[in-house]
Amino acid sequence: MPTAESAAAFAKLTEKRARLNEVSRQLHDAMDNRSGVEGERRYRELQAEWDEALREMQAAMDEFSAIIKRLDSTAEPT
Repeated sequence: MPTAESAAAFAKLTEKRARLNEVSRQLHDAMDNRSGVEGERRYRELQAEWDEALREMQAAMDEFSAIIKRLDSTAEPT
């Protein structure tokens, strides 16, 4: 059964995953428009943004996983 803590962590994970997906889409589009100084600059910006979005999603995943493990270890057997 979800707890308020696990539900909040799952919502955060879902949000971070959606952000990573959006930046991935933008990065993919930018790959097609890399010509010129401006296109290359935008691509590098998005790559840095993607790296940060990935780190944030991994942190949210770690947080959610820790909560689930803690809940599982304290759950009474049925």
